[in-house]
Amino acid sequence: MARRSAEPVGQRRIAVVGAASPAGTRLKTALADRGVDGARVVLYGAASKVAVLSEYDGEARLVQPVGDLDPKACAAVFVCEPGHDGGPFTRAAAGGTLVVDLSGSIEGAKPVAHPISVALAAILMPLHAAAVIRRASAVVLRPAADFGEQGLEELREQTVHLLRFEKTPTEVFGRQLAFNVVPDHLLPEEEAGAADRIVAECREALGDQRLPLDVTTALVPIFLGHAVSLSVELERGGLDEARASLEGAAGLTLAEGGEAGCTMDALEDDGISIAALSATGPRSIRIWAVVADAGRAAASRAVEVADAAGVL
Repeated sequence: MARRSAEPVGQRRIAVVGAASPAGTRLKTALADRGVDGARVVLYGAASKVAVLSEYDGEARLVQPVGDLDPKACAAVFVCEPGHDGGPFTRAAAGGTLVVDLSGSIEGAKPVAHPISVALAAILMPLHAAAVIRRASAVVLRPAADFGEQGLEELREQTVHLLRFEKTPTEVFGRQLAFNVVPDHLLPEEEAGAADRIVAECREALGDQRLPLDVTTALVPIFLGHAVSLSVELERGGLDEARASLEGAAGLTLAEGGEAGCTMDALEDDGISIAALSATGPRSIRIWAVVADAGRAAASRAVEVADAAGVL
């Protein structure tokens, strides 16, 4: 049986599992921004015959096989990608190790919602608190950045190859994304079930497990930024009440009436920009919002969980 380290919590290791994944990359940035000493941070990923290099706070690091990790010896373990055996992490969490799960796959861990869930909940929660949502439907357009640097590079390569009338690389997306739209049921395997997870997490955030909520996502050929088209029916109130609730909400900016509304516009600001808000009925509204970096918000949330637990 592995023994827990006798080192003080503030000196024990912090493991990042899935360090080379998009979520892992953002998590490393969030930890570095928090000032976590690189000497404490150890990177892990799936076993590979070829050495996998990553970095932490500008310093090159080797990604170690996750089989070499003893979660119980760590102050905190961040699980950033699915596909790993959850048993050791579940047992470590039961034994007192802080296990923060960004993948939605580890039982008993401290969950951090999917980045899209974080963005949708930020819009829905003030509406629900002020006017009570009767039902809602969202379509979320996702960028290549959701698949990390590899996704950004593959979209660029696909575009170049198509303009040369050459066959496109499809290792990341599994199919052509350039000049195309990929619906959620055709997304790569690691995103299978993402829409169902987002619905469940939004219902939990709103405290209403029965809320009629439909979420559809699609991957579109843009590099950065998410776009959200949201239709909401309210129990009471209308457009004025909805606008008032959104104006005072943390992380939201109302940018109606201007030229804002494209995903590129969101990149100039942090958070979520409500670019269009209109009534479609007495108690029905439509929202168009753009999100600068949903993944960064989720990574920040994960670091906040660890900070609140006193392990950083």
